Amino acid sequence: MTTSLRLLTLILLTWLALPAFADSPALVDASWLQANRARPELVVLDIQAPEEYARFHIPGAVNADYDRWRTQPPKDDKRAAAEESLSSMLPPVAQLETLLGELGISPDDPLVIVATGRGAGDLAAAARVFWTLKVLGHEAVSVLDGGLIAYADTGAPLARGRERRSPTHYRARFRPDWVPDAQAVHAALAKPIPLIDARTEGEFVGLYTGDPAERPGTIPGAHHLPYDWVSANGSGRLRGAGALEALFKARGIETEGEQIHFCQSGNRAALTWFVAYAVFGNEDARLYDGSMMEWARDDSLPIHAEIRLCEQC
Repeated sequence: MTTSLRLLTLILLTWLALPAFADSPALVDASWLQANRARPELVVLDIQAPEEYARFHIPGAVNADYDRWRTQPPKDDKRAAAEESLSSMLPPVAQLETLLGELGISPDDPLVIVATGRGAGDLAAAARVFWTLKVLGHEAVSVLDGGLIAYADTGAPLARGRERRSPTHYRARFRPDWVPDAQAVHAALAKPIPLIDARTEGEFVGLYTGDPAERPGTIPGAHHLPYDWVSANGSGRLRGAGALEALFKARGIETEGEQIHFCQSGNRAALTWFVAYAVFGNEDARLYDGSMMEWARDDSLPIHAEIRLCEQC
């Protein structure tokens, strides 16, 4: 074997030994990201607020803060807008295509989503962006367990300022069946398909609501699994797979089969859905985008409140 052929063989074997991004796990840790960050095809997607991103971020990361991944009420009158229409929803596909193109992301780019990692809320935000990208048909997507804080704890260097990639033309492969609406959820009650409420106990039993326009309570028959329970003690890290399986079973929730996760606006429930989809491999799990923000405003849809208090009493 010639020297050049030996060298070519060594390069090929080295390349084959590297982890294939198409098979990269949905949840990665800081060590995995450190080992793979230098690969040019990998895109680190930072979802911190712009000022936080400018202060500290993983070198090479592009930034689109979490608010850009959900619809926002008009700035002129947020209260009136909230009463008339729903916000915090999945934006139009064309809007997301424009955003991803501006970030320099292509549909086949492997992505790692990075939140700050301050707690379960940050982990849920990363899971929600993960869901959004999956709805768009983006295959190679991962969430960094523990977020930027976990990455910084390894001693790896961080960058400041802002970084950009060359713009692309992003074309989504939209999956409408991944976005059940209120009618689809109502139909699921008759089958029945299990529903999982990821809100607090106070919201679940009907003590309080997310908005005065909403009826208190939950969707009849829903299982209750507060979203922060799936994180490790409320942190920005997920519990281990064994603990998560035990937790689901303790709440009467299967780890496979059709199920629909919901909360107030599809943010917190993104985390319990992420566990079902990404940890347990349940591709039949769905996230109800409108959640109780939509359901509880429609008097034609059933609702159950375990506790009913008379506010005038």
